[in-house]
Amino acid sequence: MNGNGNNFSNWEGEAFEEMLFDYLDNGYLENIITFFEHEPEQIKLIPKMLADERLRVKVGAFAIIEELKVKNPVALQEIVPDIIKLLNSKEKNVRGDAAYALEIIGNKEARPALIEALTKEEDPQVKEFIEDALKSIQ
Repeated sequence: MNGNGNNFSNWEGEAFEEMLFDYLDNGYLENIITFFEHEPEQIKLIPKMLADERLRVKVGAFAIIEELKVKNPVALQEIVPDIIKLLNSKEKNVRGDAAYALEIIGNKEARPALIEALTKEEDPQVKEFIEDALKSIQ
């Protein structure tokens, strides 16, 4: 508890997120995967990782998703709504990464959002990611 009587964790806030993302960007992927295995409530950071501009952070997010799909697939379902929101990003890379992440997770509840995103998408490469996700999620 802090001085105001509120509970808080050492694993939250912008400073923590920045540190975690920097660790990923600096190549500490295995350490970060282990962290997520032990702190599954931090999974909420994965959509933010997908929206990050740094390639290693995005690749790290995919690696974490793939690892958690094997070890804790139920936890991944919690972030599907936040990943779906990324399908509306102004950045085409973020939209494509969101579709790919949804494909990996394989949650059928993402299909309507992917179908809607496909009807609005203008970028051919992003369309392909969305189509692949739809084919994969049956």
